[in-house]
Amino acid sequence: MTGSAAGESGNLSVGEVLERDHHRIDGYFETFAQSLSGEGPIDAEAFSTGAAGLRHHIYVEEVLHFPAMKAGGLMGPVFVMLREHGELWDRMDEIAAKLDAGASADEIAAVWKALEDGLEAHNDKEEKILYPAGDDLLTDDLGEEILETLANPDLPEGWTCEMSGRS
Repeated sequence: MTGSAAGESGNLSVGEVLERDHHRIDGYFETFAQSLSGEGPIDAEAFSTGAAGLRHHIYVEEVLHFPAMKAGGLMGPVFVMLREHGELWDRMDEIAAKLDAGASADEIAAVWKALEDGLEAHNDKEEKILYPAGDDLLTDDLGEEILETLANPDLPEGWTCEMSGRS
């Protein structure tokens, strides 16, 4: 989609809006990571907000963005992203379970590190490869639908990403 994104996104492409969403989510996760330092309580709310944002972001990509990219010949890169989404989803589930069980920061740290490292590498690939390609492949109507869905943080009840351990 070479047209501009609607609403608050001004003249940003869909890829740029998706990248901006990565940074928003990262902010919550950074707050959570800092709380694992052992000084003070674990900020479970920051994790929960970041995880909800990431789950919704994954939903938007898998339901709307990736099908257009598959149709445009990017099946291989999309498959890699789907596999990584499953890994990220499962790590978020692990951390949420540990938080619910009252685990210590040390008990959560190893799973957090795996999520953090995986998310950083994943986002880098999306931002450098898939988002620019998607901007060229998306129709204006689909681009607008992606932006509207991204702006509505509701995730359909029971939805999980395609390759999570729960699907």
